[in-house]
Amino acid sequence: MKVLVLGCGAVGTVSALKFAQEPSCEQLVVADAVPGRAQQLADRIGRPHVLALTLNAGDRHAVARALRETQSTILLNAALPATNLVVMRACLDAGADYIDMASGGAENDGTPKLPDQFALDAEFRAAGRLALLGMGADPGTSNVYAAYAAKHLLDEVTELRIRDGDTSVCAGHDGFLATFSPWVFIDECTCGAVSWRDGAYHLEEALTGYEPFNFPELGVLNTYYVDHEEARTLPMFFPGIRVADFKLCLDETTWATLKVLKDLGLNRKDKVRVGDVEVSPRDLVVSLLPEPRDLAGRMHGKTCVGTLARGIRDGQERAYYIYNVTSQEHSYRELGVQATAYQTGIPPVIAARLIASGEWTGTGVLSPEQLDPDPFMRLLDESGMPWHIRDEETGILDPEYIWIEEPLAA
Repeated sequence: MKVLVLGCGAVGTVSALKFAQEPSCEQLVVADAVPGRAQQLADRIGRPHVLALTLNAGDRHAVARALRETQSTILLNAALPATNLVVMRACLDAGADYIDMASGGAENDGTPKLPDQFALDAEFRAAGRLALLGMGADPGTSNVYAAYAAKHLLDEVTELRIRDGDTSVCAGHDGFLATFSPWVFIDECTCGAVSWRDGAYHLEEALTGYEPFNFPELGVLNTYYVDHEEARTLPMFFPGIRVADFKLCLDETTWATLKVLKDLGLNRKDKVRVGDVEVSPRDLVVSLLPEPRDLAGRMHGKTCVGTLARGIRDGQERAYYIYNVTSQEHSYRELGVQATAYQTGIPPVIAARLIASGEWTGTGVLSPEQLDPDPFMRLLDESGMPWHIRDEETGILDPEYIWIEEPLAA
């Protein structure tokens, strides 16, 4: 495969570093709108098959031209979700497959959302190309965990609840920060969260839904509704479920800061006049926060992403939490990055590998839970993200226990 990674922030950096290690990756192009950023990443990788471009993800024709000129077969969009539709159309123009890791939030603000992306399904089918949406940690591995639970753990799935925990702290920084795009983080936490219950979607008020959750290795953390793609897509592809939602742990400082940002309108994306200039309040806030890629080496603690699947097995109600825990020390030791970027940047590389090898097939616009979870779960272990299953009644199950009934093909 020949890959173009568009966006060289914290997550794009992880993906590029992993793609560079892939034997099947014949050529890797790293691209970013900020002059010099892509070249800096290419120099860090230091391999002859890695090229660098200055490229604006919002310029459809430039992206299509770059895909054609580099003969790239697959594009990973690691830029902001606002660019998704433009980049997807560029992939259609150039005849390339597409992967991203997030879509826009719930607000009716003109930012492309999941329905807008799924609306391109017929065009991707007609072109014989695949667009895989939300293929990061969550969404992404969380969706695959749901598919795995439905295939191996439960005869009937009734609830799918994504729970994301983090105990990380940053040396030398005591205030509010985001370990992935601050712009997206503020968007997800303050725009109102979509959830699914009683056969319908509901818009939950931002920063509500308080729930203490006991995370493996991390302990009990306070979680809240956050807008995430899983709550939209899981009911589409598991139509029998009664509940689907997403909650993220927020410490007291983070919750309070987000509440103030929302109450004061500092999360707004539109520009307001300040004296003789116009500025977006959110852009101003983001400019004052540390860059997520600059947090590597300063973070300590662990992060956990998992899917809590409830349902029926052998006539009995059962529940399993499928998860990965990644430590800041492990991610920095291996790639020189922080853990959230590590967990988010590796899954799309696995997906691209499966698409290139033909283990994941299909055309059109797809969500990760529509694909066979088994090859992805196998490669997740091999890629540095070992996963585990917690039986909510009896404790921890070893993943190999599951393979006894249905072993993977060699």
